Amino acid sequence: MRDGVGLEFTGTTTGISAFDDALLALLRFQPDVGSKVGNIAMVDPSGPMGYVFSAYLGLLSSERPDGLAAIDQLNALEQHAAKPNEREQMHIEAARSWVSGDMRSAAQTLDGINAAYPTDTLALYVGHQLDFFTGSSQHLNDRFASVLPQWDDTHVHYGYLSGMWAFGLEESGNYAKAEDVGRRAVDSNHDDVWGIHAVIHVLEMMGRVEDGLIYLNERQDDWMKGNFLNVHNSWHNALFLLEHEDYAGALALYDLFIRNEGSADVAMEMLDASALLWRLHLDGVDVANRWQPLAEGWATRDLEPWYVFNDMHAALAFVASGRMPDAEAMVSRLQDYVAQPGPLVTNKDMVMRVGLPIVRAIVAHDKGNYAECANLLDPIRDHVVILGGSHAQRDVVQRTLIDALQKSGNHARAEQLLRERLRDRPTSVWSSKRLARSVSS
Repeated sequence: MRDGVGLEFTGTTTGISAFDDALLALLRFQPDVGSKVGNIAMVDPSGPMGYVFSAYLGLLSSERPDGLAAIDQLNALEQHAAKPNEREQMHIEAARSWVSGDMRSAAQTLDGINAAYPTDTLALYVGHQLDFFTGSSQHLNDRFASVLPQWDDTHVHYGYLSGMWAFGLEESGNYAKAEDVGRRAVDSNHDDVWGIHAVIHVLEMMGRVEDGLIYLNERQDDWMKGNFLNVHNSWHNALFLLEHEDYAGALALYDLFIRNEGSADVAMEMLDASALLWRLHLDGVDVANRWQPLAEGWATRDLEPWYVFNDMHAALAFVASGRMPDAEAMVSRLQDYVAQPGPLVTNKDMVMRVGLPIVRAIVAHDKGNYAECANLLDPIRDHVVILGGSHAQRDVVQRTLIDALQKSGNHARAEQLLRERLRDRPTSVWSSKRLARSVSS
């Protein structure tokens, strides 16, 4: 039997139907994707891919408890599922690598799957997210550039995969092609929120603030409801408003979509909240009591080292809300983590090379030790990409460095970095005003 992309599938016709349904929900970022993925093994306990899909979904959350729960899914696979075929066995190996902490090996295994089976949509999607988590900017492009020409462009998945490729093109610096591919992807599927997200990234990276606001407004009905990326796309909307110094508008979006009383304490959403409030914090904007409930949300999560990109954003909330003991405890946990013997798993490598210096710098910044903050961040500024996330997300580190340089009196270095920013985004109000501050000092 074969699934919806023509690949041999171990299981029943009912299992294949459930798998295909869940896969489309994943591509669309639909809120019910979890229940649909869980339904695969329920209707077909003999099918290996239902368990693998569930394991991937837990790992994609980027949170430790969900990641460790993937072990249960893989163990259930061993107990209940029929013998997997070669492609399915490679998926199992990828999931096991990720669970063990080796995200880069998992990504390479998924590459291998797509080299042999270019129409494996799940491998493309999960590999894409792993490239994102590990800051593999160039591979975000390469993963699709070699595969999409082998696809039937009339297939229902093709447009969504093109939207993912658009994001890879943007992260690897090919803005013109990224915008073209992304806009065409969204034209083919109005609900392609990742494609919308890719176009937004292009406009943000090019400093095209007005175009970004117009595009988000025109596509408002497509990205604002019915998907779990609306928080992140609202964050992008708020970033455009910040360039207009519309702080009230940005905070209104924060309260409406990014963080409010109805928000779940989900790391993927709380990091957007931290990143927005920290930008406002650096600019001296009063955000009232918004930091406190956000920090409390972070404190409820499992804070054992798992994915340092999340740890960094938790640290922002802890220091800005006055919970310095929590921030210092995080530094201690990360120090102990890298000191432990054992294999150099992906997250440990991230922590050692950039994550720990960044968290230490955040603590130093809050204590007013701005020179120390700058001395921690400046040597790693060109390597922050390995932290994971996007260029736009990692910009919070660069802004913190510039702020620390200016507050420590090192205006010459701040001016140098700001001129670099303005070369890439000459319309940036933030960079222009910061540059004027350094030049006049």
